[in-house]
Amino acid sequence: MCEKRDQRFRLFRLRLSVNHVLALFLVAIAGRAQTPPPNVQHRVSPDAYDRAPAAIRAALKKRNCELPETQHWDNTQLNIVRGHFASAAQSDWAAICIAADGTTSALIFWSKPATCPAQIHHGWALNGHFPPGQAGSLYLLKAPPNQILTYRKFFGDSRRNPVIHDGVEIGGEEASIIYYCYHGRWFDLQGND
Repeated sequence: MCEKRDQRFRLFRLRLSVNHVLALFLVAIAGRAQTPPPNVQHRVSPDAYDRAPAAIRAALKKRNCELPETQHWDNTQLNIVRGHFASAAQSDWAAICIAADGTTSALIFWSKPATCPAQIHHGWALNGHFPPGQAGSLYLLKAPPNQILTYRKFFGDSRRNPVIHDGVEIGGEEASIIYYCYHGRWFDLQGND
């Protein structure tokens, strides 16, 4: 009788141990599934973008700018891009700049004098403050006119200005803003959402 009771007690302890291990495993899996994986880019020197002109990289370094490490998605160039940001006939460059204090701005390197400022620092996409060495999911890319018009139609933008050249799209994994130079101002347009 004692032996049978001991056997049932050992079986009970074994079940309890298996259930306990299984419960701990499930709690660990559930906790991990609810915590999104970090999507943090590191910052790099402008020199890491060797496809950009040396003069642009030097100007960024002179301003103590760092950039997100990701330089392209598929074949789309990011963070230092060439585009027609003032007119379709003018080829310019735009770059994201993360300052030493973690603040961000976009810098435009005009090939000819333009009416819009050479620095963009307003809008939620540029309000981020990054810890040392980090760039979050920040990106900058060229937004061609057809993309701007598609977003304008989709999001119901009420502006009626013509869209005849590229814009500058800045965002992160959650959404983006397109900045469009028009009559000396950078308009904020709804970007990818």
